[in-house]
Amino acid sequence: MRTVLIVNSGDGTGLNFTRCLKDAGGWRTIGVDPTLEDYHGSEADVRHLVPWTDSGDLIEAINRICAEQTVDLVYGADTSAELLVISEHRDQLEAVTLLPRLDDHLRMEDKWLTWRALSEAGRTVPDTVLVDGPADLARIFDRHPRIWLRRRHGSAGAGSIPTSSLAFAAAWLDEHHGWGDFTAAQCLSTRTATFSGLWFDGELLCSQLRERLGWRYGALSASGVTGITGGQRTISDVDLHAEAEACIRALSTTPHGIIGADFTFTEDGVPLPTEIQPARFYSSIYFIARAGLNLAEAYCALACDGRDALGPAQINPCAPDQYWVKGVDMLPRLLSRSDYNVS
Repeated sequence: MRTVLIVNSGDGTGLNFTRCLKDAGGWRTIGVDPTLEDYHGSEADVRHLVPWTDSGDLIEAINRICAEQTVDLVYGADTSAELLVISEHRDQLEAVTLLPRLDDHLRMEDKWLTWRALSEAGRTVPDTVLVDGPADLARIFDRHPRIWLRRRHGSAGAGSIPTSSLAFAAAWLDEHHGWGDFTAAQCLSTRTATFSGLWFDGELLCSQLRERLGWRYGALSASGVTGITGGQRTISDVDLHAEAEACIRALSTTPHGIIGADFTFTEDGVPLPTEIQPARFYSSIYFIARAGLNLAEAYCALACDGRDALGPAQINPCAPDQYWVKGVDMLPRLLSRSDYNVS
């Protein structure tokens, strides 16, 4: 039995990764969480509360646990300060990791650098500016009646908001100390899709597409985005898959580990890349496993045993139109299309 140390194991992303490994069998999980809430919420076999302020303290704690528990693999489950520390100090860890190259990771985590790389590679992207000052806001409003503001870094829509008001946009940036740290882009539709891909030295080994049907609790967020997918479904789309792969290769010459891509559609139905997600799975990883592709199990086997651990590539193998619904305090449900669309 192999042992995986999961940092942020009590977060939704860590919980679903843990559930994938429990379903697969043969994996022992060690949870490391910085807060009491996530520590108590973790479903790992063994749990550790590790509050920290200095990166050296976190690495020391992880290495101590690795030695005590004979850990084979360290996995950072969420876009967080912890994941960044793990990526930056991977060579100091007493267990293997499966991460993109550090320069690729940092580029993908920065939405402005991501947009520039995609644009320079000739991919079709949303019209976007980095908002260093009022002139940048005025410039994007000259081209679009409604814009989308969001931070260069972070996840779950933190700090994002749509607006048609130049004055409001400026006030929002003032309030969030966002000048130079936010981008402003043309507003697109509410339809979104996501590609999840597992890579090894530039080779795509496993992937799956899904379409979000809406954000759970979106009415409680100023932007309508919460990072908590409510309903979603598996999809099959050769063109979207090709675009996702091309976008990721525009950010990295040798994609490695888990790297996904988010798309938002124009009102005319054209999918545009809005984010490249490096180094960790989305919280919907358990949905994909239940739908037929256990990416978490494949990830761990690949990290521990190398390319030979996996057979031929599995590209979008899940049957389309499998639906997944979830929310706080409810068990997720996997449904067929007919079961989901209640008449």
